[in-house]
Amino acid sequence: MNKYEEVITSTSGMIYMIINRYFKGYDKEDLYQVGVIGVIKAYNNYKKDHNTKFSTYAYTYIYGEIYTYINNQRGIKLARENYSLYKKITEAQNVLRQKLMKEPSTYELSSFLELDYRLVENIIASMQNIDSLERAITNNDKDVLLSDMVRDNKDYYNIDLLMLNEEINSLPEPWKEVIKLRYYEDKTQNEVAQILGMNQVEISRGESKVLKKIRNNYQNVI
Repeated sequence: MNKYEEVITSTSGMIYMIINRYFKGYDKEDLYQVGVIGVIKAYNNYKKDHNTKFSTYAYTYIYGEIYTYINNQRGIKLARENYSLYKKITEAQNVLRQKLMKEPSTYELSSFLELDYRLVENIIASMQNIDSLERAITNNDKDVLLSDMVRDNKDYYNIDLLMLNEEINSLPEPWKEVIKLRYYEDKTQNEVAQILGMNQVEISRGESKVLKKIRNNYQNVI
């Protein structure tokens, strides 16, 4: 038995618990292997004088490793063709609202457009996450979305997301993780604080500073 086997065995239940709680809909066994990498990293960095149990210490590493893996797999920037589909979905929503006299469901949209249900669902979800982050870093005086600032450019959406992606990835830890958890995983400040071992007040203050920095950088570029 190598030095990692015992600790991996003892934390396997926690790995599956994290997967079931936060990462439903993905291949469990793939994510389990990624979680094991998190356990090994935690083991290599853990010091007994950290005044915290190893399981508590490893929790953050496991979650972070899986989150990073998933985020790298899907990315946060929609491809040009997906944005084209999103425009079609938006147009279909307007048509079906008038026709059905109600907000169309994802199933009704996918049937109307003859697109795969999961594709429509994923594109809508991606756009909602991006819109959430955009609204968080709007110009407080004018309440203008970031994408509105460059809407005259035919490629505004792709440019905007590329810039946003670069801004987020350039943030130091833990704030890069905070922003991704808050706006791409839709976590509350309390949930983020628990995951990262911080307090809610610290998250709130730091998030405000980070969003202000991103907003200022956008205004300097656009």
